[in-house]
Amino acid sequence: ALGGYLEVITISQNDSYIFFSLSTESSNVSRLVGSSVNLDIKHRVPKFDHLSWVFNKTNSVLKYYTHSKKIIQSSAYEDRVEFNNETYSLTLKNLQKTDSGEYEAEADGDEVIVAVNYRLFVLDPVEAPDLNHQLSNDTCNITLTCRSHDLSINSSCYKETCEEKNVASPGGVTLSLSVSGSTIICNHSNSVSWANITLDTGNICTEKGLHINT
Repeated sequence: ALGGYLEVITISQNDSYIFFSLSTESSNVSRLVGSSVNLDIKHRVPKFDHLSWVFNKTNSVLKYYTHSKKIIQSSAYEDRVEFNNETYSLTLKNLQKTDSGEYEAEADGDEVIVAVNYRLFVLDPVEAPDLNHQLSNDTCNITLTCRSHDLSINSSCYKETCEEKNVASPGGVTLSLSVSGSTIICNHSNSVSWANITLDTGNICTEKGLHINT
């Protein structure tokens, strides 16, 4: 018996298609725009007549026929797809944000088997954040603002102690303010890229002829 779950979809009173799934959960994969991704089938796939990689349930990426070794590829993926007819893995190249979505490998034999399911997120690289500071008039107490396109953090340094903070957007973009010695680090990141900017508080205080309170 196959692992996973059994789903019966009835399309008329006399016909039905039976789908088996070898995996009950999607694997999330994130990649940068312009990069590549390899979608593997990690389970052994039972004997089949043809195997299809499908995008968002209805859009065919390619179809592979076992006996003839023939591959029929969608024109929408011309020069951007590679298929391994031994492992049945799919490689997508030059990824665009429109490639984000769900990918399934369906093996069609005595029944239709969903061999694997991926959810792909194609993301732009993050931009470097801004880090602004303001000094108090007579001491080296510093007010900080760490800002990205849609996130912002306000913090301060007092008596050599800086308040570390982080915020995140629903889309998984993170902005953080951290400290390493006398260096303030403002970091902007998502699941595939990061960029930061730093500020040396010791240099600021020296240039202004001020001192850090202790």
